[in-house]
Amino acid sequence: MSSNIEDIPAGKGQAVGIDDLSVYVPRLFLPLAGEFSTNRGIDPGKLIKGIGIERMAVPDRHEDAATMAAMSLLDLMKHSRLRPEEIGKIYVGTESALDEAKAMGTYVIGMLEKIYGKGSFQECSTVEFKAACIGTTFALESLSYWLAGEEEDKVGIVIASDVAKYPLASPGEYTQGAGSVALLLKKNPRLLALEQIYGTFTRDENDFFRPMGCSTAVVNGKHSNQCYLDAMQGAFDSFSAKALKKGAITPGAGECTTDFIDHLLFHIPYPRMVEYASAAIFRHDWRQSRRWKEIEEELGPEPKAQEYEDHGKYQAAEADYARRFAKSEQFLQAYAAKVRDTATLSRQIGNIYTGSIYLGLASLLESQKIHAKERLSFGAYGSGCSALFFSAIAKQQASSVPRRGLVEKLEERRQISLQDYEKLHEGKAEKSVLMPCKEFALARIDHQGYRHYEYVE
Repeated sequence: MSSNIEDIPAGKGQAVGIDDLSVYVPRLFLPLAGEFSTNRGIDPGKLIKGIGIERMAVPDRHEDAATMAAMSLLDLMKHSRLRPEEIGKIYVGTESALDEAKAMGTYVIGMLEKIYGKGSFQECSTVEFKAACIGTTFALESLSYWLAGEEEDKVGIVIASDVAKYPLASPGEYTQGAGSVALLLKKNPRLLALEQIYGTFTRDENDFFRPMGCSTAVVNGKHSNQCYLDAMQGAFDSFSAKALKKGAITPGAGECTTDFIDHLLFHIPYPRMVEYASAAIFRHDWRQSRRWKEIEEELGPEPKAQEYEDHGKYQAAEADYARRFAKSEQFLQAYAAKVRDTATLSRQIGNIYTGSIYLGLASLLESQKIHAKERLSFGAYGSGCSALFFSAIAKQQASSVPRRGLVEKLEERRQISLQDYEKLHEGKAEKSVLMPCKEFALARIDHQGYRHYEYVE
């Protein structure tokens, strides 16, 4: 069911939202089937089908989160014909920080000024958001409120840029990836108008964290998955209550919130997690809808904790019901219609932390799945843990936002060997696999630890 909302007012009657986006992915990749899976002793089916990743994007020796951020922003500016003086703020979401104090955005501005001229961004402010994989979404929320009250017709940029990195041969290694997504936020956007309804959930957890001085994260895998699902359900409930109170979504008898959502985008640590998340949300939301009777006719009633003396047996029964729900005809239809296409790019790139949910948006754009007046809802998650659920309405001009040929560009990347990947991962590569060309590159790190970047023609 599509929304009948065309424009969302935000400050003086103008909509605020996403006008365009740009994605940068390193030119190197490692396939998970073949040399990698053989060396790690993993069935390739577990990787390709079990977690849903086929190829892992790998940054070259001269690349880091700042160069990728600068590349995505440069591409966005060129395609949108943006001038530096038009940009009021650049907010960067990342958990691949390069400095404990200096904001990554200042490095990015320094690189862009090598193209646009020294001082060209001096009236643009920048700040770095850190909140695990949800950082960019908090940046988007914050910048949207600034933009709604902005008096000088400036635009804002939100950049997600990350290198997902885990120890070699660790359980998280095959979910690695790298890339950057730059979002152009403005008034009266062509693509999506934000409804400015944000459902939130936060609690203190140890599911995923990276202690000071560590280059790789600590991951408590199963616990992290459960934290993700708990937080997403909490944020969804918060969003539903606020949307109902605001009158943005008004379910009738037998209807529920997801009936009014055309596309559901989730944080994508690996594509299969999107299936788990959507199954949890649909099951939770559908209990009060007319379709739940059909679910129970197919699967039987849900297990109830009070019916089990042994909590372990209840958990086993609950897990079994969840698996059967994820195979039900009702869920599979909803998943195919509203969720599945969001993971297309992530299957070829892997996890890019704060930007993975916006790779989902890019996937829908590339496959031309977004149509005017549709409601897109975003479920962002950040370990530790926080979730944010929000929505936007596709504008009439959404179809005019051009494809960037991302699927074709991903096919042009260079496949590398396991040996080259491990050298790059451990920082032992003596030179880049592909010499930088028409891109920003880390030139050197000086004796004080300051990073120096260049644009290489």
